[in-house]
Amino acid sequence: LRRSQVQLVVTPIWPPLPQLQAYHSSVLIDGVEYSFSNRGMAMAECPRSHLAFSSRLEATMFIDYGTHLVDIQAFRSVMRQHFVAGTYDMLQKNCNSFTDTALQLLTGQRLPPMYRRLEALGYEVDKRANLVQAATVGAYEPNPSADGFDASRVAHACHLEVAGAVRVPSMWPHFC
Repeated sequence: LRRSQVQLVVTPIWPPLPQLQAYHSSVLIDGVEYSFSNRGMAMAECPRSHLAFSSRLEATMFIDYGTHLVDIQAFRSVMRQHFVAGTYDMLQKNCNSFTDTALQLLTGQRLPPMYRRLEALGYEVDKRANLVQAATVGAYEPNPSADGFDASRVAHACHLEVAGAVRVPSMWPHFC
């Protein structure tokens, strides 16, 4: 364990609508970025995943979460188990789900809800009427691997794994 600086990195994406801005997020631990995409968890020496949305990071916000005791190897190991390639879903298990889980594990705090508002609304609308699928003309297809994903439950499982208290219960692979 060592004391590590934890930061939330957030970049607005797509044209803003009142109260409905979409965001890309990741975490920095001592300057190393941890992010999630369809390729799984990624690490970079800078907030590289944000460059696609803000080429010079001019729209990117860095929010300090302070210093925390972090076992970086354990963090990497458990996050990789839960955020594997092919499990990404734009509405259910995305970069913000990853960041929410990571922040809970690292700091005990959640990703502020404003950064997930649009995807939460999109998920509810699509679940009831398939409107996101229709609006994207089929570009969005729910990923069955992300069905039922719950960042809080995964963060709790990760805490147990990092602490070495128990192995992951058999129900957790459903969320990976």
